[in-house]
Formats: sequence, structure tokens, C-alpha cells
Amino acid sequence: MSDRPYLSYLADLGSKLALPKIQESLKSITTGKERDGYLNALANNLNARSDSWTAAAKNIRNAIDALQTAETALLEMATLSTRLEELGALYNNNSLLTTSDIAALNAETESITAAVDSMVTATTFNGKSLLGTSKVSLNVGTTDLGNIQTVTAGTVSSIASTTEASNADTTGAALTAEITLNLGEISGGLTTLQARENVAYAASAIMSVASINTVESNIAAETAELTKQMMLNKVSTSLLAQANLNENTKLNLIS
Repeated sequence: MSDRPYLSYLADLGSKLALPKIQESLKSITTGKERDGYLNALANNLNARSDSWTAAAKNIRNAIDALQTAETALLEMATLSTRLEELGALYNNNSLLTTSDIAALNAETESITAAVDSMVTATTFNGKSLLGTSKVSLNVGTTDLGNIQTVTAGTVSSIASTTEASNADTTGAALTAEITLNLGEISGGLTTLQARENVAYAASAIMSVASINTVESNIAAETAELTKQMMLNKVSTSLLAQANLNENTKLNLIS
């Protein structure tokens, strides 16, 4: 049996095997993406996790903004509490004060305590109260898996019942103590949340890059593969043509 038909068969098979690989390499080079089901699934998962980390970072940023809002209100109240202590100290010299002086001190005391209680009620973020007469806690999603960090905004006792300067100093001192504690808790919450925000944004960026790199074509490798397959196709085509030519020559000789 002649080896020519067998050679023709191998040459034809080589050409048919090379063409799909040539097309695949060309598409990979053109799009810059691997056509691998597993890698694409992995890339999609990484991209989803990147988006989740971004959402966590936004959650954290909202919490930071909320705590800073509470912090600003507490700092304003700290100024008012200092003034209450001053009013109480002024009243302690009441032997030197006139009736109108005491009335003025009482009026200012009443105004300040009412303002403090009003600020406590009005300090909100997206409709959520940040200060109150009992502890206010905020739950914050901090990771792509929904892990929670609880932070405390603040507790401020109601002081509107204090309307006379004779009680202003003790009320002011108690308020100052509460504000100091609240500011410490908020400072700790801000420090940890800002660190978590940095982690969340970094993780999001890492996941996003990993997603891209997972399916990104190795252009050098794909170019080498394309060259190899094109050479194989060219050789196969040449062998096929040669085999067919030889077969035709034999038929011509017989005839």
C-alpha cells in the first residue's frame, strides 16, 4: 500500500487542527482575554468580591461621616458646658450680685441647658439619631463578607431642668465629663474605621487587578503559539498539495 494517501491524510488533519488554534490565538491577542471557562468564572468571582469590598468601604465612610457629625455637635456642647461652669462660679459670688444680675445668670443658664438638649435631639445622620440620653450604637459592615463593627456615638443626659445658675456649675461639670467620655469613644471609633476603610479600598483594588490579570492574555505566548500554528498549517498545506500532485502524476502515467 502506498504511503501517499496516508501522508495526504496526515497533512489534511494537521491543517484542520491548526486553523481553530490560529483563530483562538488571534482572538486572544485581539481582545486581550483568555477564553478559559474556569479562569473567567474565577475572574467574575474576584470582580464581585472587589465590588463587595467597595460597598464595605462606602459603609465605613458613611459611619465615619456620622461619627464626625456627632463629634462636631459634642465639641459645640463642650463650649456650652464650660460656660455653664462659669455661670455657676459667677453665682457663687452672689453676695456681690444684684437681683438683676442673678436673673440674667439664671436666664442664660436656662437658655444654655435648653440649647444642649435641643442639640442632642437634632444631631442625626440620614435620619438616625447620633446622640441621646442612653447609649447610641451604630453597626457598620466592614468587609466583603459583611463582618460588623459596632461603634458608639454618644450619651448626653437631659439637663433642661437646670434653670438656675446656682446649679449651673455642677450641671456643667457633669456634662463636661460625659462629653469627654463620648469624644474618647468617638475618637477610637474613627481611628479603627479609617484603618478599616483603607483596608477595604486596598482589598477592592487588589481584587479588581487580580480579576483582570486572571484572564489577561500573555501576548508573547499567544504570538508564539500563533506563529507555530501558522507554520504547521503552511507545512500541512504544502504537504497536502505535494501528495495530491504525486497522486495525479501516478494517475496520468496509468492512463
